[in-house]
Amino acid sequence: MAEVFLARDGVLDRDVALKVLRGQYAGDEEFYERFRREATSAAGLSHPNIVQVYDRGEAPDGTCYIAMEYVSGGTLKERLDERGPMEPERALAVAGQVAEALWAAHERGVIHRDIKPQNILITDMGHLKVTDFGIARAASAATISATNAVFGTAGYLSPEQALGEPATPRSDLYSLGIVLYELLTGVVPYRADNPVAVCMKHVTEPLTPPRRLDPTIPEAVDALVVKLLAKDPADRPASATELLDDIEGVRRGAPPPAPTPRTGTPSIGARKRAAPTDQTTAATAGAATTAADTATTAPVAGGQRTRFASRPVRRRRATVVILCGLLALALLGLATLGLSRGPEDGTPLGRVQGVAGGGLDAPAAGGTGGAGGGSGALEPPPAVPQASPPAASPPATSPPATPPPEEPSPGEDQYDGG
Repeated sequence: MAEVFLARDGVLDRDVALKVLRGQYAGDEEFYERFRREATSAAGLSHPNIVQVYDRGEAPDGTCYIAMEYVSGGTLKERLDERGPMEPERALAVAGQVAEALWAAHERGVIHRDIKPQNILITDMGHLKVTDFGIARAASAATISATNAVFGTAGYLSPEQALGEPATPRSDLYSLGIVLYELLTGVVPYRADNPVAVCMKHVTEPLTPPRRLDPTIPEAVDALVVKLLAKDPADRPASATELLDDIEGVRRGAPPPAPTPRTGTPSIGARKRAAPTDQTTAATAGAATTAADTATTAPVAGGQRTRFASRPVRRRRATVVILCGLLALALLGLATLGLSRGPEDGTPLGRVQGVAGGGLDAPAAGGTGGAGGGSGALEPPPAVPQASPPAASPPATSPPATPPPEEPSPGEDQYDGG
């Protein structure tokens, strides 16, 4: 859709690649506006593996152009035609650099839509740079009359794009899988006499694994290619980040893990089935579970059940069980305390309370009232009259040398001794 010239930037004194769009797009205001937006989005991408866009504009005759970073090493397609397939380790390194570029673009909401070896450039140092971000989307607004503009893309087109569905980041990963397949085997997996037949093969024809063409390809690498070229987008890596993790694991010899369908998109061309009605779901659940279980798995949001729907009920049940257990423990403790206390324990407890009411310090020697007098003022007389102390303490300054004739109880001796 464009001609590319090596030009010289006279202001910054540097070589640039000047991409001039073909004359068939001149005067198309809709295309030019879309091209301007896409070029502006591409200019906002800054990554070592992405060709930098310097400027875009319109020539006096109405021709649109883009000034880009000049990469002098040629394209990956030219390198592949010259040297043939790559060894698996180098092919994985190429896929990793392209995945890095896609990660940076997808994070900014930019989808390439046309990943192929012709759009992957090689620097003098051997690094890769992806170019033409957004150009395919701009071209889709105009009718492409040049036949070769379609031939260069059909071999790398994702099944959803071939069916006219919107492209997603996983569409770019599918195209990268075609590139990796070609790097390993030297050919693309789907070939036909015309681009329409090629597009239909992407949708319907089963994939021939690269290991079947070259048995020397490691099984982990073969599994990675098969995962990338899944016809259902949900079976591919969820993102460029996941693909980079898969590549790192395959380099260590581990097969790529299974994709995560929860982050995927619906199957290509498949309509969503209508959700079952509430009555049907309730009847089915009632036939297989008890009434209580049916209540915890009742349909929500128009008949659809979620695996988190019964959690609030379960939490309430757990709370009731815990509270019942705590109540039982409390009752058991009270019962145990009541059984451990006998009638003889009532007097010592009462005396301790009496001391607390009058202070924890014992009276000093020589005071107006002795220990026995203090207890008689605050406590009722003991049950046994012989064991009770006199009503009024004698004015003696010290306790009697000998105990009373009647032998007091052990509890009273301890208290009177202070």
